[in-house]
Amino acid sequence: MRKTLIILALFLAPQFASAQEGSGPMSLKQCLDYSLENNVALQKDRIGVEIANQSRREIIGSLLPQIGASSQFTYNIQKTCFAMPNFVNDMMPEPMRDPNAPKYMTVTMGMDLSANWGVALTQQVINFSLYSAVGIANAAEEMARMGEKADVDDVISKTATLFYNAQILEYSLGLFDESLAVMERTSKLMEANRELGIVRNVDADRIAVTRTNLETEKQSLVQALEVQKNLLKLEMGFPMDQEIAIEPVDIDRIESMIFLESMPRFNVEEQLPFKMLQQQKEMLGLQKRAAVSEVLPVLVFNANYSMNYMGDHFYGETYHHFPVSMLSLSLKVPIFTGMSKTAKIKKAGLELQKAEHDERMLVQSLTMGYNNARMQMDQSRSTICSQKRNKDLAQDVLRVTETNYNEGLANLSDVLNASSSLIQAQMNYINALSSSVKSYIDLKKADGSISEINR
Repeated sequence: MRKTLIILALFLAPQFASAQEGSGPMSLKQCLDYSLENNVALQKDRIGVEIANQSRREIIGSLLPQIGASSQFTYNIQKTCFAMPNFVNDMMPEPMRDPNAPKYMTVTMGMDLSANWGVALTQQVINFSLYSAVGIANAAEEMARMGEKADVDDVISKTATLFYNAQILEYSLGLFDESLAVMERTSKLMEANRELGIVRNVDADRIAVTRTNLETEKQSLVQALEVQKNLLKLEMGFPMDQEIAIEPVDIDRIESMIFLESMPRFNVEEQLPFKMLQQQKEMLGLQKRAAVSEVLPVLVFNANYSMNYMGDHFYGETYHHFPVSMLSLSLKVPIFTGMSKTAKIKKAGLELQKAEHDERMLVQSLTMGYNNARMQMDQSRSTICSQKRNKDLAQDVLRVTETNYNEGLANLSDVLNASSSLIQAQMNYINALSSSVKSYIDLKKADGSISEINR
């Protein structure tokens, strides 16, 4: 026996030391802060917002002056030759013409060396497509930010739900331990009475069976708690190979939270999904404007300056250099595009009409979701009150029944029935508590205040 205890102590020592080295149980606020910082989906959203920001800057940059420089050096190993009519012989006086002269002559063009450098400037003067693209990029960046906010609310909702579920499961394990303690007391009493011949063996066996069933159910709860903690770690971005400890549940605080939650006046225009749809409609309007702008003129200003050098050598009488400069305005006017632009404009208009229908559906959906969450909250409050009274009543019944049994006024069946009723009442209360927390979170999410939870 002593050897077994030593081995058990050695086995538990590293785990105990690890628990002591940890930062202690995490509160809901700590879990939410950790989740908002480390959740993988939110990290991707932040990158998406930055991508949208850089895309907007890219389009704005195309409206600013574009300046470029270039240079070139060429060594002509073999110069270009041109064949042309022998006009030299034809231009000479008749007596001096060579009748046998070839009809065509070849002329070598260029020099051995050439070089140049230059600077070019391009500026969009009128380009309605780019103007619309800037507006679309601004709207896209705002959509990305709203999408990040929606994901933040979703992460808060999921993290809080998993946190409370884990807390309630731990609380239910404590209730099972209390029930097992009752079974243990009853079992010891039965063993003592059996030795005295007062209790039959079958009655003691019934206690043992009941205790075994409780231990089996407790083990199922332990596994369910581990699953909830793993889901919580996954949502938080917490290392899966590390243990996570959470604060024990405060039943009074949760009940206060549920019963003191106000029912605010619902305004659909303040809801994030509605705002996102409005932003989407604005983007569709800008896309239609961009489609219209594609049939409008485009005016571009260009300026160039370059210096050219050429010669057989970059010195001496064959060396020449001269500057070249140019200013220009380029106007592009679409005349006929095969009706493709017209179709594109009509398509953009149809997309706007579709968004109007989506808005009406969304308003109905959000209103229904809030009304359902409010109704469920009212029902949860009523249920948790009745189940709490039922649990307290079952505890009193078991206490009185145990007293009567010890005094010989009740039989074993009464004790077992009272114990089973208490366990069932406790599980019903736990389920009501879990449902109430879910209703509370759903209501906070439906009215758009989920980000305020325990902050």
